[in-house]
Amino acid sequence: MEAVKLRLGLQTVMLVSMRGNNYLQSSGLNKALKASDPKRCAQVVSRAVNLIYVLSALIYPFMPATSDSILVQLNAPARVVPEVMSTDILAGHAIGKPEHLFKRIEDNMIDNWRQKFGGAPEEPAPEAAKAAKKKGSKKVPAQVTSDPNVPKTPEILALEAKIAEQGQLVRGLKGQTPKTAELDGQIKDAVDILKNLKAKLEHLSSTPN
Repeated sequence: MEAVKLRLGLQTVMLVSMRGNNYLQSSGLNKALKASDPKRCAQVVSRAVNLIYVLSALIYPFMPATSDSILVQLNAPARVVPEVMSTDILAGHAIGKPEHLFKRIEDNMIDNWRQKFGGAPEEPAPEAAKAAKKKGSKKVPAQVTSDPNVPKTPEILALEAKIAEQGQLVRGLKGQTPKTAELDGQIKDAVDILKNLKAKLEHLSSTPN
């Protein structure tokens, strides 16, 4: 398993994804660009779509269902990881129906998952219970702590990578000018997604294996 280097693989995927986000932000892809410079807008969209196509192959080992969803939305077949970036989805290609890759996590779902997967709270050791009783303190449920020597699951690693990517997106949106109502809405949606991802990570990290 050490030879697989899951963390390094995810870091590579994150690097490619963040550079793609930076490219979109620096290109100013919006309705104004489409109206003022349609040719430039088409170039940006083409490069973004083909980068997403590459990402579908890169994330497959970590999130195969997400990779499949990307391919359905791109209306493109599965591909191998290319040696160099190329334009494989050409002009005139008809994409599929766009959908959210990640569902929003509602607060009530977190509680349901905690009840379903959290397990029973651990009983304190007899010595600890006696010491607490002598001190007159209340019994405190044992907390699940992560052992740094135990490798994280692929699901947690993938979620951490998604959180880092979403955080980069939020920072990029907040740095855009001029400020508009449309931009404010995009920032709010991105922040909500980031909060939900962090809540899910907290739940997974606190759930005993």
